[in-house]
Amino acid sequence: MSTFLGWFVWGLILAAPLWWLSWRFRLGYWLSQSRTLFRRRSIQLPAQLEGLVILGKRQGGTGKKA
Repeated sequence: MSTFLGWFVWGLILAAPLWWLSWRFRLGYWLSQSRTLFRRRSIQLPAQLEGLVILGKRQGGTGKKA
């Protein structure tokens, strides 16, 4: 039981300053903002390129096959 209490007390000692730092620097806000920045967005191609380019591959070309 003393081992558990020792770990529990050290957990509180370490968790309180970490919580305060995350609250002080608004880490929740910055994490949510960075998540929206790195989210993949669909690319809108011009009408002329829609049939030609799909994810970097040519579609419907008339080239020779090897």
